[in-house]
Amino acid sequence: MKTIQMPAQEIPVLAETDVLVVGSGPGGLAAAVSAARAGVDTMLVERYGCFGGNLTHVGVEGIAWYRRPETVDVEGIGPEFEARAKAQNASYDEPQSTSQGINSELFKVLADNWIQAEGIRPL
Repeated sequence: MKTIQMPAQEIPVLAETDVLVVGSGPGGLAAAVSAARAGVDTMLVERYGCFGGNLTHVGVEGIAWYRRPETVDVEGIGPEFEARAKAQNASYDEPQSTSQGINSELFKVLADNWIQAEGIRPL
């Protein structure tokens, strides 16, 4: 196998954390909130200028799977996403399904507030 040898370097450490979550879409937000609620120091990294991932950039909400009671019975973060969005008028009824549409601009504010309330450090 071909290799490249690099000289040793000192690289500054910008931050330390117990849990680093990369990406703030539905999965990343759920992971970060769960870790923070477990009491560990949590940092959330997002490459775009706002949190929310597909919820805010693409308009695709990936949390609707829990609505299929014949498939899975779920509590926790998934339904909490929807409840928070409804409470802050960041969602609306989809006429063609049982899903909730997401107002991406309002969800950005929701995500920022939720991250702050949970004590998650954004990066």
